[in-house]
Amino acid sequence: MTPTTPASDRRTTTAPLGRRSLLTGLGLLPLGALAACSDGGTDEASDAGGSDAGGASGTRTVTDAFGTEVEIPARAEKVVVLHYAATQAAMDLGLTPIGTGPAGQGGGGDEEEWVPAELWAELKDVPVVVSQQEPQIEKIAELEPDLILAPNTTEDDVRQQLEQIAPVYAFLLRGGQRKDWEGRVKGVSEALGREDEYTALAADWKQELDDAATAYADVAQGLVVGVVASYEEGNMYAWGEGNMQGTLLLPLGVTWSAQENAAVEGEKEPEKTVSNERVLDVVGDAQLVFYDSTLSGSTTAFTTALRESPLYRQLPAVAAGHEYPFGKNTIAGYSDARASLAKITAAFDAYRGA
Repeated sequence: MTPTTPASDRRTTTAPLGRRSLLTGLGLLPLGALAACSDGGTDEASDAGGSDAGGASGTRTVTDAFGTEVEIPARAEKVVVLHYAATQAAMDLGLTPIGTGPAGQGGGGDEEEWVPAELWAELKDVPVVVSQQEPQIEKIAELEPDLILAPNTTEDDVRQQLEQIAPVYAFLLRGGQRKDWEGRVKGVSEALGREDEYTALAADWKQELDDAATAYADVAQGLVVGVVASYEEGNMYAWGEGNMQGTLLLPLGVTWSAQENAAVEGEKEPEKTVSNERVLDVVGDAQLVFYDSTLSGSTTAFTTALRESPLYRQLPAVAAGHEYPFGKNTIAGYSDARASLAKITAAFDAYRGA
């Protein structure tokens, strides 16, 4: 079945694998140690942590997206990340993971289209440890990480298996605060012991937004914008202003489409799948329309089909030539945000010059 939400956000699942079959199957335990892995064994706690868990630098306790206190290395270096949303965050903070979830959103083979070039140069050689939304448990164990970053959509049975390998920190991917991508980066920085790096990144980003707001105040004032995408045949995705895109566009001074806000009203997250036939009712009041794209500006087949549909071409903004790529509608980190800000200001330049 085709997903009704962006592929990058779907829930992670896998089949349970017992501690004994996992560790002995990989040769991680000598035969003499099997008894310690039996249910109710008294050595389980020491296996999971203890004074050696953080190496010479020790350990510390942090609170993850579930509100769970997790004991982790004071400054983890061998980190596996199960979703690109936190992979980019880690790389923005200066750490390249030893294993990652896939970066592409189009079904595979297109990762370079979704990763900023400066990050792809390092990420392209990092093993992918998630396949078809399922973490590859044995592959992860073989990497011997000292920390695993998992999205808060990870199933409990999967999380339990991962905890047998290394401490697991859950980061925010879905939920009412999903739009807070900066909060996710902050959480990752706390898990990695890189809070100072986050503070510097956040300050730089705020200055960039402030500068753009000043430079394009004449364009943004009174400008009504909408943002669309498509992730399945015949349906489009509507985004309200309380989503990730709003964190970039609203500080610049634009006004969000009232029709699009109304279309997602009442949703747990301000986004909704609707029929392509409703496009005039969803963003018909927008003077400028942004569409989901790769970092290079290309679109998936579904978004291309939406943009080529007769009703979409009737949108006043589109008819006037004011539709532009936004970049990734799901922002992974500051690198994505900067790429999208560059596209937004390019669109404003074109609108100003029209």
